[in-house]
Amino acid sequence: MLSSSDHLSPSFFEGFALRGIRVLRIHPGFIHCSYTVPPGLTDATTGYLAAGAVVALVDEIGSAASISDDQNLKVSVDMPVAFADLSEARPGDELSITARALGHKGAYSGTHVLFTNADTGNVVAEGRHSLFGNMKKSPPKPATAHMSKM
Repeated sequence: MLSSSDHLSPSFFEGFALRGIRVLRIHPGFIHCSYTVPPGLTDATTGYLAAGAVVALVDEIGSAASISDDQNLKVSVDMPVAFADLSEARPGDELSITARALGHKGAYSGTHVLFTNADTGNVVAEGRHSLFGNMKKSPPKPATAHMSKM
């Protein structure tokens, strides 16, 4: 049986992609992280950070920026990502990832996520993340014990 908090646990993929993220600064609508490119998330052909890993990070960190702005949980509806220069993201390279909430209108939110090489300052990729929904962040319900009458 699943507990009410099981749905909040990261999937294997999310945990794999997010491993190594370090949150440096967070305030409403803003998150700044550092990330060391792991060898396991590189493209076998180029040796650079895989495009799919960048998209997963845009999804996760963009969502976090929206939630940090006191918004309810939402689902991704659009996520265009521009890969400016993935050669700036080799295994061991330190990336700076900054996510900002662009705004909220009704159940719609937008965020912007920017990846730069921390040493060179060159842009690696950037994504815009559109989210929609109004899923309430409800606390887990306490377990209830069933007692029989005596």
